[in-house]
Amino acid sequence: MKKINITQKTYFAFLFCLYGSVLLSACTRPNLSQFEVQRPSRITIPREVKKVFIRADLVDETNDKLGIKIQVLQQLADELNSFGRFKVSVVDTLDGSQFDPEKESVAIIQGEVISGGEVDRGQFTDLATCTGGISGRLSSAGAAAITNEAITLDKWHGYVCRRGTFAGNAAELVLSSAFSLVGLNDAIPPKNQVVRIYDYKNISLFAQVNFTFNMIGLSRETLAIRADSASFGRTITDKDSYRNIKESHLISLTLGSLLSITRIPIFPIPNRQIALASRSNPKQIFYGPKGLAIPDIYDLPPKEKRQVIQQLVKRALESFIRTISPYKQMVEAEVAEGGKAKAGNLLKEGKIQKARKIIEAIPTEKRESQDWYNLGLAYEAGALSPEDYEDARRFYISALEKSPGIRLYAQGVGRIRRYLAETKILARQTQK
Repeated sequence: MKKINITQKTYFAFLFCLYGSVLLSACTRPNLSQFEVQRPSRITIPREVKKVFIRADLVDETNDKLGIKIQVLQQLADELNSFGRFKVSVVDTLDGSQFDPEKESVAIIQGEVISGGEVDRGQFTDLATCTGGISGRLSSAGAAAITNEAITLDKWHGYVCRRGTFAGNAAELVLSSAFSLVGLNDAIPPKNQVVRIYDYKNISLFAQVNFTFNMIGLSRETLAIRADSASFGRTITDKDSYRNIKESHLISLTLGSLLSITRIPIFPIPNRQIALASRSNPKQIFYGPKGLAIPDIYDLPPKEKRQVIQQLVKRALESFIRTISPYKQMVEAEVAEGGKAKAGNLLKEGKIQKARKIIEAIPTEKRESQDWYNLGLAYEAGALSPEDYEDARRFYISALEKSPGIRLYAQGVGRIRRYLAETKILARQTQK
């Protein structure tokens, strides 16, 4: 008995330490602030190219099974226009009324849009452990609810059956221990195993764009050729289809209390055929004769399908856009806690100018390293010119001088150096 108590104490101590470490790691995650920066394109398009025409008639849609061509072209035009480098239009034809080839150079985007998908339907089996007894049923069902795990009920004393994950098993141990402390337990909760089956549906969607960027006017030249793609996959499990198809009982546990009293076998343990009970129809066909179907509105909810396709289009166009046009990007940087100004929360809330004003109100000789760093972050987050980046670098260096060796401050200096190098390229790409 003493050994059991020691084991329980060790177990609870382990759980407490594990819970504490998880809680501590959650509380000490970096405090990140988001802000927008402008990045240069991968290639520099000549400044005389100010108009871009997307030729819908020259974009092939033969393999566009999802019918997203119009959405792709319009989103490409909208995003390029939002960055301000080009004036972009989607057109079906192009003639002399839209530009003068003797006086200006324009660019034409053409190519192909490919999209499609498939649905794979079938059945899947797994091995689930079933728990009985009052505390066993409650702890197993509670663990399944915590980890959002599907459960089934066998018909042999109403056991709760679940496959079990690391998190679910840990939760069940904690709940079982809690029930034991309040006296809600059984001597040895009987267990058995079942093979269970459920229906699934794998949905895969993909989108790909193959575009060329051609400059025409006084000269003709293909400046960029890109092929970009994006994919989406999701498995949908029909929880209503869960059922036990084969059940294995440990007869020794069933007779455990009787055997423990007598200490001698009363009769031989039944043979394997008796100990194994088959359920359902084991000859059921897993895959139907039909081929893979193209996903339609019935395979995903309409709202979710629109969101998925929108994200597919965005990701498929991203690399092409970043190749030909300067673009804006959301970045994250860690906020320094503490300091005289205590402006970290303002930066995390996006109140950049207010944080900057509070820090600058503190005399320079009284600013702590956290203040200098957060001031640099405020200038970096609200940068409108290379001078703002220069100021941010100066403040980061001041923070590093006051607290040498701090990784966070050194990262700020390195990040700004990259931005300053990119501003020279951006100047060439965006100058009027």
